[in-house]
Amino acid sequence: MPAQAVLMRYDFPVTNIDGGIHDSTTGSGYFTFDSEGEELDIDSGEVIKQVLDFEFNWLGQTFGVETLDFEDDGDGVLFANGKFQGLDWTLDDANLSWDLFENEFEYTDLSGFPNVSGYGEVSYEKQISDVPEPGVVMGLGLVGLGFCLNKKKLSHL
Repeated sequence: MPAQAVLMRYDFPVTNIDGGIHDSTTGSGYFTFDSEGEELDIDSGEVIKQVLDFEFNWLGQTFGVETLDFEDDGDGVLFANGKFQGLDWTLDDANLSWDLFENEFEYTDLSGFPNVSGYGEVSYEKQISDVPEPGVVMGLGLVGLGFCLNKKKLSHL
């Protein structure tokens, strides 16, 4: 019997520790992935799992799952020896770049004067919801249909 897939969701704030941004919380977001989903082996005992849904709000700007590059850059959820380590995501834009790795966040913003850069801390809050296997859903549907048909037959007797 195949393992039951579990849709994992993590919410995360980025708290500014050092740099030019003075707010204590400078960003927040969430990501989801399938515990049995696609993964890349990146090193001995380390794998990256593909992110299914993602949103990161950074100083009024929202970044979505399209900013992650699982296939080429290995952006995704990092596990070492089966243990959750955090998100691994690098963004390089013309004016903005950052590296979010495990529980650390490094950013550079070249859009204003003076340029701003610094380091932040990331923490994660896990939420879990079960995703039933397709066979289970189909089986329950057939049982329900059989019950309805049997009930209808009994009512005509």
